[in-house]
Amino acid sequence: ISNAMCIYGYILVTILVISTISGLVAEMSAGVEVSVRMSSRMSQVVSACDVLVVAVTAGAGVYGAPRRMRNMLKFCESIASVDHSIGAQYSRVTERKLCAILLAILIFFSILIADDFCFYALQATKFQRQWSVVINYIGFYVLWYVAMILELQFAFTALSVRARFQAVNNALALTAKIVSAPVKKMYEPPPLNVLAIRMAGTEARRCANVSLLVDTLHDPDHSVIIRNTVTGEPRLVVPPCEAIRRLACLHGALCDVVHSLDRSYGLPLILILISTLLHLIVTPYFLIMEIIVSTNRIHFLVLQFLWCATHMLRMFVVVEPCHYTITEGKRTEGLVCQLMRSAPSNGSLPSRLEVFARQLMLQSVTYSPMGMCTLDRPLVASVLGAVTTYLVILIQFQRYDT
Repeated sequence: ISNAMCIYGYILVTILVISTISGLVAEMSAGVEVSVRMSSRMSQVVSACDVLVVAVTAGAGVYGAPRRMRNMLKFCESIASVDHSIGAQYSRVTERKLCAILLAILIFFSILIADDFCFYALQATKFQRQWSVVINYIGFYVLWYVAMILELQFAFTALSVRARFQAVNNALALTAKIVSAPVKKMYEPPPLNVLAIRMAGTEARRCANVSLLVDTLHDPDHSVIIRNTVTGEPRLVVPPCEAIRRLACLHGALCDVVHSLDRSYGLPLILILISTLLHLIVTPYFLIMEIIVSTNRIHFLVLQFLWCATHMLRMFVVVEPCHYTITEGKRTEGLVCQLMRSAPSNGSLPSRLEVFARQLMLQSVTYSPMGMCTLDRPLVASVLGAVTTYLVILIQFQRYDT
């Protein structure tokens, strides 16, 4: 981690935040008569919340970036150890697809930001304030990029962890198939390099960094559980009992990664959720007000509709990877239960499964930033309900005096 780049980031985001707040104060001081975004007292309050929440989110993202990056390096060590054990392969095709998705999101967001910025600058030409609007809002639009990149960083990291949970579950399903437990059809093993992690470096160093809940894999040479055959079919290289023990260890290590990731992104995630909630209130509010006053600004209506879709996309970008990870955790519980029902009663396999089941009871797979909420699909329903409630309140208190 470069200390010089950290200092550069601190200075840059501080300047941008100060510029954004100064621009907000200047725009509010200009009055509602000549403001292009604050045409009433209510819209002043709403726009101020809009601007401030973006500034706070971007500031929290940049100031906490070095600590999150150090934790990210630890995440990659644990994930690489899991990849080694389950025979994961690096895929350049998957990396290119992920880069294409990321690039498409950033291009769409860049076009939306540029369109929004130019629209308000052109609107300000009516009052000969175009340069004032550009100066007042340039910091706000740049901070939008910081907030969006922070969300994408968390989403891709969560997807990486979810892919490893899915691989562990596939290995568990393969073990269940060997011991003749009735399991559902196995998923096709996906490429696991969501963060493009290559298998390199010292194997012993990687395995030593994996925090194991139940047991410890002392010998890194014997930590491999699955290898692919010549035909590409996965097969166990250890007995089922030993595979269960090692899979429980890997599952515990991934749970530790989830909890560490949850702690690292706790405050930024809460700010992102608050930001998304406020923007899902603010943007439809301006859209509805524009329809009510009927000023025939079709461009503005389309722009606000695209912003509504973008904020919904932002919420799903944060929630969906966590939802899929929680789903994989529930799948693990189901596979262990099926194994416990179908495994033979003699030998050490039942005791290993019982230990694994107790581990699943004590260590849940869930994202709960700062303990305030659980990132899952029910949260989306709660946010939409809150948005509806506050929109009704805002519209009822709207006054058209200025």
